[in-house]
Amino acid sequence: MKKAESHVEGVADLFKVLGKPDALKIFLLTKDGIKNSTHTIKETAISQKKYYARLKALLDIGLVRKTDGVYRQTALGRMIHDSFLPAMGKAFDAREEMELIVYLEGTEIDSEVKKHILNDLEIPSFSESTEIKVLRDYEALAIEAIDLYDSAKENVLLATNYFDVRVIEATLRAVDRGVKHRTMMGKNETSSSIQKLKGMLSITFTKALINFASNIVELKDTIRYADVPYTFCIVDGHRNLIEISNTLNDNLIVALSIDDRIVAEKLTKFYETIWETGETHSTLKVLDSLKSS
Repeated sequence: MKKAESHVEGVADLFKVLGKPDALKIFLLTKDGIKNSTHTIKETAISQKKYYARLKALLDIGLVRKTDGVYRQTALGRMIHDSFLPAMGKAFDAREEMELIVYLEGTEIDSEVKKHILNDLEIPSFSESTEIKVLRDYEALAIEAIDLYDSAKENVLLATNYFDVRVIEATLRAVDRGVKHRTMMGKNETSSSIQKLKGMLSITFTKALINFASNIVELKDTIRYADVPYTFCIVDGHRNLIEISNTLNDNLIVALSIDDRIVAEKLTKFYETIWETGETHSTLKVLDSLKSS
C-alpha cells in the first residue's frame, strides 16, 4: 500500500513540475543539453528567477542532471521526453477515438478495433523505452541476473566470466519452463569450472542438471567456451546486463541493467560473433555422463 501511495505521489509531482509551461520548455531544451543558462534565459524569454526555480524543480525530481557544466536529461527524463510526452500529445489529439476504445471495452470486437485505432494513431509504445539500472557490486549483479532469468519468457543468451551457483540454478529453472538458452563461459574459467561443477553436485542440484541435460540433444549447441571480453546477458530480446570491469585486475567496476531493444540487437550480433569462435570443452562430459546415467 505504501509503495502504491509513493508511486501516486511521484506521478503527481511529475505532473506538477511538467505542468508548468516554463518548466516544460526548459525540459525540452535539455534533450540537446543546456550549456549556457544566460543564453537560454534570453532565448526563452523566461525571467532569471523563474528559470532557475523551474530548473531546480527538474533537477530535484530527477528528470535532469548537471554533468560537466551541462544540464541534460537523465534516463528517466529521456523516457519521458521520447515516449511519454509524444504518447500523451497524440492521445489528447485523438481523445474522441480513445473514447471509442473505452466504449467498446469488453465486447467481441474490442481487441481488433483497439489495435487498429492505436496503430492508425501511431501512439508510441512504452515497451520500447529505455530503462537503466546501475549495479555497483557483484552481489547486485548476481541478484539482477537471477531476477532476469526467473522472469524470462522466451530466450536467454549469456556470456560470462563468472561461475555462480545461484545463477546456474536460475538458468535451470528457466530451461525447465521451456526458455531457450545458450551460455558462453570465458576460457579463463574453464579449468576451475570442472572442480566447481563436481563440488556442486548435491542431490537436488544433480537432479536439476540431469533434467537439463536430458532435455538438450546437443550440449555443444547450448554451452561453449570462448574468449569472453566481459560478462553480458540478453533476455527476451530487450533486457540486457552489461558488466564493466577493471582490465588490470578483473574487479567489477559497475554493471548496467538496460531495457532497450536496440542495445539488445547490437549485443546479440556481438554474441553470435563470439559464439562462432567458441568451442566445447571436457567440462561438458560431466553433463553428458549425467545424460546417459
